[in-house]
Amino acid sequence: MTTQPIVESGMTFGPYPDGRCFYIEKSNTYADIKEGVQMAEFLLLCIDNGKPPVLWVVEAKSSTPRPETQPNFEEFTAEIREKLVNAFSLGWASRLKRHQRTEAELPDPFKTLDLSVTEVRFVLVINGHKEEWLPPIQEALKKALNSTVKTWSFSPTSVVVINEELAREHGLILPAQGGAA
Repeated sequence: MTTQPIVESGMTFGPYPDGRCFYIEKSNTYADIKEGVQMAEFLLLCIDNGKPPVLWVVEAKSSTPRPETQPNFEEFTAEIREKLVNAFSLGWASRLKRHQRTEAELPDPFKTLDLSVTEVRFVLVINGHKEEWLPPIQEALKKALNSTVKTWSFSPTSVVVINEELAREHGLILPAQGGAA
């Protein structure tokens, strides 16, 4: 069985195997703390036998400002960083049972994660973005998330910025289908 697809920013994410996706932005746990707290879309647990699990913290956007458009680009980068860090933090806090509603809605595979070995990827997916436009955004987001990556001792490759084509290749979004979407 799989979870229902998630439609965000003109892209259809999933479906994913049961228990591997926590739609954190629509969770009751987030609803309880929502005021003044921005949130990424969802958490995706990637399990490859023999390797440590990887938690993907996913934010989707339909567009971005250009790096040379200041201060809009800096504001955009700060907003994405905040959403990703908040989703990661709420996911970890949920795993640690810091929120009352968590037990009822956190998928079982998340409840048994060994946090000491779980890797994290902060993933921004931008719909309709050309691949050559991605590196400056990735560098800016990597810089913005540097302290989080360092303090949690995550891999230097923990920050990923991709477009919908690359997301499709990684199995994050549904393949393009014929006809109107």
